[in-house]
Amino acid sequence: MELARPQVEAMAAEPLGLPTYFELSVALAFLHFARSRADLAIVEVGLGGRLDATNIAEPIVSVITPVSYDHMDVLGGTLDQIAREKAGIIRARGAVVSAPQSAEPLAAIIDVCTRHEAKLTLVNEVMRWQALEATLHDQVFEMAGPWRDYGRLRLPLVGAHQLTNAATAVATAEVLAERGVAFAPGGIRSGLAAVRWPARVEVVGERPYVVVDVAHNPASLGALRQTLEAMFPGRRLILVFGMVATHDHRACTSLIAPLADVVITTTPQHVKPLPARVRVHHHLADLGVGPQDGVREPVPHAERLDPPDQPLGPLGLGVGREEHPERPDPRLRHDRALIWILAGMVLRWLALGREDA
Repeated sequence: MELARPQVEAMAAEPLGLPTYFELSVALAFLHFARSRADLAIVEVGLGGRLDATNIAEPIVSVITPVSYDHMDVLGGTLDQIAREKAGIIRARGAVVSAPQSAEPLAAIIDVCTRHEAKLTLVNEVMRWQALEATLHDQVFEMAGPWRDYGRLRLPLVGAHQLTNAATAVATAEVLAERGVAFAPGGIRSGLAAVRWPARVEVVGERPYVVVDVAHNPASLGALRQTLEAMFPGRRLILVFGMVATHDHRACTSLIAPLADVVITTTPQHVKPLPARVRVHHHLADLGVGPQDGVREPVPHAERLDPPDQPLGPLGLGVGREEHPERPDPRLRHDRALIWILAGMVLRWLALGREDA
């Protein structure tokens, strides 16, 4: 920080003014990489790509994950516009790996690669994978590509979308190897098995099941819903749901709320939070969810709920402050599935540690 301070203070007189927190963070990160003589840096853009602070780097390979509607106020209102912003990380005659894409962003990525004479590797064309086994915490699958057959692999993440991510990561490692960044024998197998990615459909408790996820746009909420339906078919669901105002909260709510028996909205601790009442009156009501004002602490409230033994009924919703019902007999709770999903922003109780919840 002391090294950066003079440069930051000098920028105050520049036309664009002081750098943002993120821009300074990126500068400090690159400084750290240089000082530590990092062999390889995996750098994820903050937003978009073309104008992102991280884009001053010269990548060995540029990776584009599935493009979906997100940050449309900045990146544009169409998938073509968003894809072109993300494709801004592509370099002339560089290497590019693209995860499976829908038609519109794929066309944009191919166009940018063609104009830059970049070599494009399409994961869905070169990689093959098939799920074999799955638990609530991991999955086993087979994978093969033009470089080799990887056989049976284990990934400690759940959901079909994570296998797509794994295939993209493996293809990227192979493209890096072609460019001189080799990995050790067995590196693919051991690397995938060692993955730790908190709050991605993470089961943090059982009896009752407690699941945490940070999905925050329609694509990730769709993947979350698909994964929950596969993991807990026919089970009752209590949803604790918070989002920020800059995301497409109407589409997100429409995707995940109909899956739940009870929806408890909460206002996340964020600089641009979406007030819980907005979702109550403007979104959930449109879905046929009866608003129920009055839940001050959503997670403890969800813990006390005990769905009745009857067919799935209409969704319930709690917001604000309410007298908590009596805690049900714990022997009964074990006979039912109580699942919490903290979608969007993970609530403060998780960040502080579960013992502080």
